[in-house]
Amino acid sequence: MRASRAVPSFYSLVEPELAELRRRLADVGRGAHPTFASAAAHLFGSPGKLLRPTLVFLSARFGAHANDRTLVDLAESLELVHTASLVHDDIVDDAVLRRDLPTVNAVWDDDVALIVGDYLFAKAYALAAVLPKSEVIAMVAQTVFALCDGELTEVSAGPRMPTEEEYLERIELKTASLYAACCQGAALLAEADPEHVAALGAYGTSLGLAFQITDDVLDLVGDEGDLGKEVGRDLAEGMPTLPMIYAAAARDGDARRLAERILSRDKEPPELRDLLRAIMDSGGVERARSRAQRFHDDALAALDRLPARPEREALRELADFVIARER
Repeated sequence: MRASRAVPSFYSLVEPELAELRRRLADVGRGAHPTFASAAAHLFGSPGKLLRPTLVFLSARFGAHANDRTLVDLAESLELVHTASLVHDDIVDDAVLRRDLPTVNAVWDDDVALIVGDYLFAKAYALAAVLPKSEVIAMVAQTVFALCDGELTEVSAGPRMPTEEEYLERIELKTASLYAACCQGAALLAEADPEHVAALGAYGTSLGLAFQITDDVLDLVGDEGDLGKEVGRDLAEGMPTLPMIYAAAARDGDARRLAERILSRDKEPPELRDLLRAIMDSGGVERARSRAQRFHDDALAALDRLPARPEREALRELADFVIARER
């Protein structure tokens, strides 16, 4: 049994808002089709870290209307977008475990999971549609476009090792765009000063990049019990991430051969173990951690453009948590 972890302190400033959001998420399936209601209860019975809603609520504190009830609508909308994208990702990846629980496609099937994801997107749009600022409504829509573009870029790339720049472009679309929307959208709704809106958007983008790189590192070296999902999935499926890109680039003479082995699908366990050793020995994992650290530092630099207040320190702590986490 894993030891329980202390709750990070950055949640405490916005716990009342998070409690309301948890209540709403628990009711997402109320009145809906029984299959969707069951799937929603499965997904939100343990809603995860709620980092993105926490960003919404903390970022709003830099505006004049930080307690506006529509902020919970925005947080719920973006959390539903995030969850819907995970449900669809799990279909594409044929994943069977997430957050220590079987995925929707594993409990039901791919057809049900596809419709559940669509249902969640529809609920997210319904919440966004009544937000009082058209630019925030548009931001939610643009974020979904970005997520889809990032996913399409990933699945349609073919068996080719991307460059670092191509990888970063993809994860900015697939992951960082949602982090930026949480921060920037909340600041807009709360009517923060334009320079603070821009600073929070820059913070969210850099934080999202740091988060995804760290996630890709943990997929190679994390503990499956800690992560609550399968480890080594990207490598097994031939989906290159930054540690693998760095590992191939570092190999003198046989870089092409290593890339070919990484990109091959359906690897046997001995081949996976050998590749993991090669990636670790190349310094690819440490280089990727260093890249995540630089994005973390960029996020903190963006916070320096905000007024000093407890919420700014909470955002610093959240950034520290993102790159230090084990899950």
